[in-house]
Amino acid sequence: MKRFFASVVILAASLSGLHAQDNLKWGATIGMNSSNFSITGFDSKVGFHAGVKAEVGLPQVSDGVYLDLGALLTLKGAKIDGGSAASIKFNPYYLEVPVHIGYKYAVNENFAIFGNAGPYLAVGLFGKAKVEGDLIDELDVEGNSTNVFGDDAMSRFDLGLGLKAGVEFNQKFQIAIGYDWGMIENIKDSGNKNRNLMLSLSCLF
Repeated sequence: MKRFFASVVILAASLSGLHAQDNLKWGATIGMNSSNFSITGFDSKVGFHAGVKAEVGLPQVSDGVYLDLGALLTLKGAKIDGGSAASIKFNPYYLEVPVHIGYKYAVNENFAIFGNAGPYLAVGLFGKAKVEGDLIDELDVEGNSTNVFGDDAMSRFDLGLGLKAGVEFNQKFQIAIGYDWGMIENIKDSGNKNRNLMLSLSCLF
């Protein structure tokens, strides 16, 4: 958690120093995740993401082209839903840094549509895998949760590709939907990778 807040402070300070540039906007973003694992047998679970983002215009490339950056605390994972008998939830929290290239088309002064895509890097911070249900209660199991990251658990490092599209109002408020495809295994030799659908709200300054 300390690493996340330190990263957010550093990024915010850097963006503040650059804010005088006309082609830079930065702000806050928050939203909901619907995450899952790539292999069969798992169900989606609801999480969240929150942090800071920046948009850097690239007029030297073309009008409307921009670089989209962020630093997010994001809850991903998946679950196995066995009903009332037993269920397992994986709740990994990551510090995620997306670096996307996008294009924004201004319909008029107060409304624009945009899309962007690119890689993301993520580092696992903390989280638990928890087992619960009637069967667990009957067995009187103690310590029904464990750290989700570790040598015999999920890898802390994640790398993937993201895609996002949305609308912008008054050159300030954004609503976006996106999807992240993890490209590396989150559990060694499992073939399992992170998947995440996101709905985001952002305010730019």
